[in-house]
Amino acid sequence: MHKFLQTAAVLTYVLLTCVCFLFVLALSGVYISWLTFSITIAGWTLFCFSSIYLQAPLNIFLHGHIRLPILEEEKRLQYCFAEVISNTRCHKKFRLRIHESETPKTLAYGTNLIAISKPLLNELTDDELKGVLAHELGHLISRDTLISCAFGTASHLPWAVALICRILKRLIRRVLILSLLIIFILFLFKPMLVMPLIAVTLFLITFSLLDRLFRWLRLALSRQCEYKQDAFAHQLGFGAGLLDALKKLAKMEQQQVNIYFTLMHSTQPIIYNRIRKLEMLEGMREKC
Repeated sequence: MHKFLQTAAVLTYVLLTCVCFLFVLALSGVYISWLTFSITIAGWTLFCFSSIYLQAPLNIFLHGHIRLPILEEEKRLQYCFAEVISNTRCHKKFRLRIHESETPKTLAYGTNLIAISKPLLNELTDDELKGVLAHELGHLISRDTLISCAFGTASHLPWAVALICRILKRLIRRVLILSLLIIFILFLFKPMLVMPLIAVTLFLITFSLLDRLFRWLRLALSRQCEYKQDAFAHQLGFGAGLLDALKKLAKMEQQQVNIYFTLMHSTQPIIYNRIRKLEMLEGMREKC
């Protein structure tokens, strides 16, 4: 049910971004037939949901801090991951990498890559590492990364349109009275330019509202994904190791526990809530 809601929310967002863009073109006087409309919608949807195959390797190449493990790291990662993958029915090949970072972190990237930072790799025991790898593997098997990438792609309009929209958005926010005056002047002297300007303004307002709503929904669904993959690790038999890893991670750096910040800005739930849920799954506390 959660996967259906996540996919439906992102698909709706992808479709609405394209509809808003076509709406601007239509109000600006561009004729759009139903065939063109259908092809554009289908093409945009396909592009967003397949963008992970281009975006992931490109981001790693341009901005990533991910490297191949040295022999010592590789042996340990492969040893732990082999036990994790053997408990699943998945026969897909996955890549294990090191995230060159001083902060403890793990991430699932693209469709088949799991990376773990050096500090975390050094701190975790084998059982804890297996729990962490099982959690990240769950993201890849459930295609959480693909859904997330589709949302990110849909939130970026084509470069030229995005640039124009950002400029106009700033003008509308900072100089609203001037914008209204310009519209009034154009209405008196250049009626042909009124509709395109109104269309862009409506697009910015509509897209801004949609973007805020769906970004909040995406954050909520992303947090639920973390709980879901914790449960996946537990089902594979690595819940205890993941629980110990989370406890250790909570001590390694200061944790965000503000509820408002988590609800409005974070893709990760409060780590202590994850610990509590795993404790219930492991039978260490009664369900509330």
